[in-house]
Amino acid sequence: MRQNRFKTALVLSGGGSRALAHLGVLDELIKHGIHIDLIIGTSMGAIIGGLYAYHGDMAIVLRKMRAFLHSDLFVETLARATSGVEDEGGKDLLERFVGLFRKGIYYTYSIVKSALVSEQAYLQIMSELVPAHPIEKLRVPFAAVAMDIVSGEEVVMRTGCLRQSVAASAAIPGVLPPVQRDGRHLVDGGWVDNVPVAPAIAMGAHFVIGIDAALQIHELGPLPSSALDLLHRGNDITRIVLSRERRLCADILLVPPIGPMNWTDFQNLDQPVQAGRQTVLQNLAHLRKQNYRRRARCLLGRCHPARTGNWRRPMVFL
Repeated sequence: MRQNRFKTALVLSGGGSRALAHLGVLDELIKHGIHIDLIIGTSMGAIIGGLYAYHGDMAIVLRKMRAFLHSDLFVETLARATSGVEDEGGKDLLERFVGLFRKGIYYTYSIVKSALVSEQAYLQIMSELVPAHPIEKLRVPFAAVAMDIVSGEEVVMRTGCLRQSVAASAAIPGVLPPVQRDGRHLVDGGWVDNVPVAPAIAMGAHFVIGIDAALQIHELGPLPSSALDLLHRGNDITRIVLSRERRLCADILLVPPIGPMNWTDFQNLDQPVQAGRQTVLQNLAHLRKQNYRRRARCLLGRCHPARTGNWRRPMVFL
């Protein structure tokens, strides 16, 4: 496939509050003159990537995210999702939500509800943060990755409504309602491709910068003591191992040094943002070196030379 211009893609993972590190990554890349031609995100990565693709200004994105995470709407919606859970002193609302699983309350709710947050509440939250703007008309080309909860297919949304696409990519199964599009029921893309490098390559990227802000296995903590926690640990490890495979074909992979921060800690914005900045600064020279090498191999965007690893796999583009 021939191209007239070398294209750099930024791939942003999910990871809940940990993925707020993408704010720091984007800000530092822009400050240091790293041009981004394409952004692909999963879950929180789709939210942040989509906001930057729309606004084209990280100062605006940082301001909007900070205001949103402290808004009454965000806090009250999470409170409704965690109703029935006693105060556990000092824990934020999402961490209390996790308690639903451990206390069995989630299973009671799941008998009569498909999600802990109603569709109306979820759409209201998304309308406060993400504009209903055509993806095709964004300042920066963008795509969001979701999973079809019926077929299990990886769905890459590069057309249509930005708000709907981001909402689908971030819809945690059982917590947030699936988003319907083209007869599909779409949920959080992190369950199938948390670091969507392959879609970036398939969309014509010559150089792919992957950012993985999710928890790593060594950050999961000590051996769980309950059967239910062991079940969740097994699920977490499966997703992490799958993510390791998905991200292999990135030309450069950055893992922000966030530490064992829980994915539910949305009250702590500065820690992941600073970790995102730090990982760019520490790897800037290597990133530029790899970029130059890739430019040479691609003849400044005139060709797509073969890559190591098998990145090709079935995916659906919308």
